[in-house]
Amino acid sequence: MNALSAALRRLYDSLGWPGVAGLLLLLLAAGMTLSMVQPRTAQLAELQRANLSLKTRIEQAARSGIPATGSQDDLSRFYGFFEGAEATPWLDKLFAAAAAQDLVLTQGEYRMTPDRTGKLTRYQITLPVKGSYAQIRRFVAQTLTQVPVAALDDISFKRETIGAAQLEAHIKLTLFLRADRARVP
Repeated sequence: MNALSAALRRLYDSLGWPGVAGLLLLLLAAGMTLSMVQPRTAQLAELQRANLSLKTRIEQAARSGIPATGSQDDLSRFYGFFEGAEATPWLDKLFAAAAAQDLVLTQGEYRMTPDRTGKLTRYQITLPVKGSYAQIRRFVAQTLTQVPVAALDDISFKRETIGAAQLEAHIKLTLFLRADRARVP
């Protein structure tokens, strides 16, 4: 122990405190490299190999015309989910959900746009609604539960005054319908 103490004292005398501090930082950096950086480097290499493998599978699937994940049956089942022949039954459920919350849906905007795949049609609906926050929230929740082909795109609230119980909300929904069967009222 005495020899170690003497060696450390000689090192301190020759390097001074800045040199000893630098040496300690160098040892700390080497320890961190061994304990943290090298394992992450190995993990990165493994992820890069997996990424290359996935890219190869996607390119092969694109060339063959078969989706990269799942089978043609999976894709058919997916599009089969959107079997509704027209938007009217879904709109009836939407209006029923509003009526259940004592909300009056004033004139809204309705727009039909084809999906880029060509197999679905987006029926975009913008509804101005007035009511309490709780009513509007329950209306949106009920709509999304009872209309499984609906997606909430946006909702914004506006209050006339700070203490007002009534809110004005603009709700944007999209109904996804099969393009070959999409009919609107």
